[in-house]
Amino acid sequence: MFKPMRRDKKTMEMERVNQLIKDSEYGVMSVLDPNGYPYGVPVNYVSDEDHIYVHCATEGWKLEAIAACEKVSFTIVGRHSVVAEKFSSNFESVVCYGKARLIEDETEKMNLLKLFIYKYSPDFIPKGMQCVGHDHMKTSMIAIKIEHKTGKTNIE
Repeated sequence: MFKPMRRDKKTMEMERVNQLIKDSEYGVMSVLDPNGYPYGVPVNYVSDEDHIYVHCATEGWKLEAIAACEKVSFTIVGRHSVVAEKFSSNFESVVCYGKARLIEDETEKMNLLKLFIYKYSPDFIPKGMQCVGHDHMKTSMIAIKIEHKTGKTNIE
């Protein structure tokens, strides 16, 4: 179903793929919109071994697109630098493919929102927990079940 990487020597070790997913701050979630166009949107996220979680408003284009087609991709770019004299770049990137669903369970949603606070605002945990308690009803949470992931690197 998924094509193998064309340039095998650039394939990233799966351990590094998983580390990049865990440690990166943002990725681009790509969906197929209801009009049949690809739509990629940069988002911050949290993850576990099998999922990427994205929060968003309770309505909008992402949610309409997921309702129309649950298949998504999620791209993360790690380290990157241009090597001008070689007309190249050093980089590492990950692409995940999966199916997205809206999380309906409020307890699960609140627990995931707490993970966002721990990841992105570790110096403001008490205030962040208050926000989670007040604002979780105004927030949607998308779970992407990772079905396939691949990494590519050109780090010298």
